[in-house]
Amino acid sequence: MEGKQYSECQIQNFEDSKVAVTEKDPIMRIKQPGDEIQEGMHGCEEKTTSDTKSWSTGFLMNMESTVAEIDCVSIGVSSNDIDLSVLHPDGSSLPIMASLSEADDEESESHTWKKLGFEPTLPICLKFEDVTYKVTVKGEKTPDANKYILHGITGLVHPGEVLALMGPSGGGKTTLLNLLSGRIKLDSGTITYNNQPYSKSLKWRIGFVLQDDVAFPHLTVKETLTYAALLRLPNTLTMQQKKERATCVISELGLERCQNTVVGGTFLRGISGGERKRVCIANEILLNPSLLLLDEPTSGLDSTTALQIVKMLRNIARSGKTVVTTIHQPSSRLFSKFDKLILLGKGSSLYFGKASDAMLYFSSMGCSPLIAMNPAEFLTDLANGNIKDKSVPSDLEDKFFPRNNSLDMKHGELSQVDVHEYLVEAYAVKEAKLGKTKLIKPLLIDAEPRMKARSSTMEWGATWWDQLSILFRRGLKERRHEYFSCIRITQVFSTAIVMGLLWWRSDASSPKGLQDQAGLLFFISVFWAFFPMFTAIFTFPQERVMLAKERSVGMYRLSAYLLARMISDLPLDLILPLVFLVIVYLMAGLKSTFTAFSLTMLTVFLSVVAAQGLGLTIGAAFMDVKKASTLASVIIMTSMLSGGFFIQKVPVFMSWVRYISFTYHTYRLLLKIHYGCSTSLDAESGSSCKSPFKGLRLDWDGMEVGTMVAMTVGYQILAYAFLRRMKLMTIN
Repeated sequence: MEGKQYSECQIQNFEDSKVAVTEKDPIMRIKQPGDEIQEGMHGCEEKTTSDTKSWSTGFLMNMESTVAEIDCVSIGVSSNDIDLSVLHPDGSSLPIMASLSEADDEESESHTWKKLGFEPTLPICLKFEDVTYKVTVKGEKTPDANKYILHGITGLVHPGEVLALMGPSGGGKTTLLNLLSGRIKLDSGTITYNNQPYSKSLKWRIGFVLQDDVAFPHLTVKETLTYAALLRLPNTLTMQQKKERATCVISELGLERCQNTVVGGTFLRGISGGERKRVCIANEILLNPSLLLLDEPTSGLDSTTALQIVKMLRNIARSGKTVVTTIHQPSSRLFSKFDKLILLGKGSSLYFGKASDAMLYFSSMGCSPLIAMNPAEFLTDLANGNIKDKSVPSDLEDKFFPRNNSLDMKHGELSQVDVHEYLVEAYAVKEAKLGKTKLIKPLLIDAEPRMKARSSTMEWGATWWDQLSILFRRGLKERRHEYFSCIRITQVFSTAIVMGLLWWRSDASSPKGLQDQAGLLFFISVFWAFFPMFTAIFTFPQERVMLAKERSVGMYRLSAYLLARMISDLPLDLILPLVFLVIVYLMAGLKSTFTAFSLTMLTVFLSVVAAQGLGLTIGAAFMDVKKASTLASVIIMTSMLSGGFFIQKVPVFMSWVRYISFTYHTYRLLLKIHYGCSTSLDAESGSSCKSPFKGLRLDWDGMEVGTMVAMTVGYQILAYAFLRRMKLMTIN
């Protein structure tokens, strides 16, 4: 009871200290519009309040003079600061604290965003209250238990503001961001957008930038954004307008210098880390979203590049958008760019309010840094329960130091659990005192009709045929490196030359030579089943993240993607087999007629397409390269053994295997092409086709061709079914 009373006094002292700093501090912190001075708590002693006022003022003066040497941005603002305001789309104003020099720059940059020619942004006021999320943890020896990731998080962000979610790793920042985006369902609490719950119409209003966002590494920056614009922008815009929008975004995000450079990846050198982040943000800015969510956009970047990214986000927000971002450990200058802050620790909220007031809030408790440090570092330490180099609140000392059972006796410090519980309890007292309704009172924005109006018109950004055409062109540009890589070309050429040398000028006039040529044809059928299948197996497991991301935002239909994938592979699949057969034909001495060569080419091509379809199906079924490769090895071995070269007479109960083996059908077709009888000659002589191979009929009946075509179509349908089952990062 004493601890609760003391916490209430400390909260009151925090509100009073804001007045003290405003009135007495030589730094002249200007009172912002909307700052509220709470009155009450007359039970607090006059002495305690005055002590806190003088201590807070002294603390701010000392810290300001220390940090002023590096940037004058850690706590408070300098004497040349001014009180600015940015208008919301609905006419209300928001306060901005910025220096004179930075204010001019940001104002001009924000005006530039407004001149992009985008359609007016629908303002979205995001409010979330008592958001709780839990997962079920499966135990081996214990029954399943629920693990809480978030505990009653509350917050509010208006259009024109940047809300930062800050805290240590594992604090629940990304989970909260996913909940706000509608990607996962919350367990309890409410999340509203202009006082409306999440609906499919909002899917087109929300942009989400992942922490490790993915992009096609072999496409240039311009190609990446142009294809995204063609697929995602509404059908009401022409192709030229969509391309102009992509060019405009490239210009405004400062990507002109690298627009013709490939994006790159782990094994391919491309653009820098900062440029890659901007490309990912540009992908979402193309749609002119009302709500932009970003998961740690500054991770892995140096402080200067990170500051540029955050400045850009702030300018985007000032154009009328709502921006929410997670941040791990920002610099002091970067921290000063945030309008609001939610500090999370172990899934609990430790602070919500203006970012500029966070230090004042904790100092009012008696918790302040004893040495000069970055405010963000100080807050992250508190979220971790680290009280080292910080003053310990007096009520926390009174509560735990008399009884040493909660202390870390080795170091004589409070345990992290004690600090965390105290901060959570103190923030709960603040919420109770100020009133949660007053703390998250949203602006009134009448946007419900507009939110519902676009739910049908934005269903797809392009027609099915346009999607097919765009994905076909993108597929050719992205995968040409795979088909014409040095390793792949060397593999095919070397195999063809070795085969040509081994079967050099083989003669089929003798039984022995005939058997040798049959072995050559069998190897061709096996090689062009094995090679494309194992190449196709890697396709969907490697593109899984990209496919899930693009489908979750409604970029294209799955049927258009799969058909475009298959069609774009056809010309590329035809080139290497053609070169392979030319080399083998010239060296091995196979049937030297144009008809025989053309039919052989078509047969191999049909085998490639069927094997590729099976590889895509296996990859889509498992989405795991190891499992898919294991199954493919078993299938290839079974298909090869039952292909008709090693064994002619198969037991009845295993005879069905050869009919689902494309190696068997390919081998039979090749034998018929090179050693089969002409149908017209058989009809004139009245005799049946005599096969040079004992027990093997080589007359034409079209069964092999029909079976291969059926397998090709069937495998594509199976791949489509498996992909439809793939879980997307969205709520259905």
